[in-house]
Amino acid sequence: MAQAKYQEIADRLREQMRSGTLAPGDRLPSEPDLVREFDASRNTVRLAIALLTNQGLVVTRQGLGSFVHEPPRPYTALLSRVRATSPGELHASEALPVVSPDADEPEMVRLVVETGIATKSVAEKLDIAPGDPVIVRRSQQQLGDLPWQLINSYFPMDVAAGTPLAHAGTIAQGSVQALAEAGYPQAGFVDEIGARMPNARELDFFKLASGTPVIVVNRTAYDTERPIRMTRYIYRGDRVRLAHEEGMIPVKYRNE
Repeated sequence: MAQAKYQEIADRLREQMRSGTLAPGDRLPSEPDLVREFDASRNTVRLAIALLTNQGLVVTRQGLGSFVHEPPRPYTALLSRVRATSPGELHASEALPVVSPDADEPEMVRLVVETGIATKSVAEKLDIAPGDPVIVRRSQQQLGDLPWQLINSYFPMDVAAGTPLAHAGTIAQGSVQALAEAGYPQAGFVDEIGARMPNARELDFFKLASGTPVIVVNRTAYDTERPIRMTRYIYRGDRVRLAHEEGMIPVKYRNE
């Protein structure tokens, strides 16, 4: 079966990117130039550019043209750490996912705390009924000017009501300690990791190019009897690598 003309054009441009003929940041030839070069219609050229855009290889800037997308420098999100205080002794970290720090890019957080209604997916994780009230803590996090993470934490109302978890502002001792002080010490958690295309809110926050997915980590924390928190971490897929540490790792090799 013959290859469609727009796919042929996209393949040729992609090869130029691989070879370095078109380097990151370079402007692609204009539509009229591509029409002449490939003896194709303007619509066919636009389909080729759209394909490359959806693959995250090209970004189009209104009024300026299309450019080769610069490969982003990824950050490491440390989901959990099993640290040995002595050989043969491991302790699972209860901390939330953290990012590898960069002294030149301070982390900024915008936090909202509200009472919400459990959706079906949240209710399933928290073992409550859909529509039951929950405390929701939402944060938007940036590293320098880079929006890199959205966090939505959901707590059953009978667990969080009347605790610092239900109040606006950051929690000095952290949510794990706040839960323990409320009588719900965290005994463990389960992470479910997947990827999907962003919704409108995520697309706007991350300022993503078309075709760039988000990575979603759903972490359900438990005490010895029940789920006590479900947190959804959403990362831009082109800027984050997920990692897990175990054992005594030399400092120079750790994601810190």
